[in-house]
Amino acid sequence: MDKIWYYSKGTEENFGPYTEDELIRLLQKHILTEDDYIWTGVLDDWLRIGDSIYSFYLTEDE
Repeated sequence: MDKIWYYSKGTEENFGPYTEDELIRLLQKHILTEDDYIWTGVLDDWLRIGDSIYSFYLTEDE
């Protein structure tokens, strides 16, 4: 089963759920930045995107 992702822009408001493909599209469209946070059920806490493997997608063009 695919992981379900949520993101936060550092506020108390969280957005989601998103599939991994949807999360990657948000990164590629620069809707999310390295300073935003992501979370999925297997994580103990929110993870800064810049500190995750998903930071790779921040540098790719659509």
